[in-house]
Parts: sequence; structure tokens; C-alpha cells
Amino acid sequence: MAKSRSTFGKIQREQEKRERAREKQERRELRKENEDEEVVVDGSPIDESKILMEFAKIHEDFADGRMSQEDFETRQEELRQLLMAQ
Repeated sequence: MAKSRSTFGKIQREQEKRERAREKQERRELRKENEDEEVVVDGSPIDESKILMEFAKIHEDFADGRMSQEDFETRQEELRQLLMAQ
């Protein structure tokens, strides 16, 4: 007996499956590249948790009067830029 041929629907599903797998691999590679890029400040890498801790510190300093409004806004913008760079 002859082997039955695949239906168009089956072929289409297999192509879609291969395409999704390829896209998933590309996303993984892109994510890996982004993880490898570290933000460096003063020669040392900085991560998101450190930036958020610094945000909390400057808010506390500003609330206690240890930091002027201008310094607070400047430092806050610097931290936002670091956070966006990640």
C-alpha cells in the first residue's frame, strides 16, 4: 500500500510550529544579548535593585532636608536614565 500524503492543514501546522520555534529562539538570543549588557557606573556594574535602593535613599534624604530640591531632581533624573538604560 502506498503511504498517504500529508494534508495541506497538517503541512501548514508544521510550518507554523517551526516558525514559532524560530521566533522563540530569536527572542531568547535577544534576551541573552540584553542580559550581557550591564550598565556600568564608576567602573562597577549596577543593577535594577541598586538603582531602586538609591531612589529610596534620595527620597529619604530629601524628606529629611539633607538634600535640596535641585539636587534631588538632578539625581532622580540620573537614576531614571540608568533605569531606562537597562
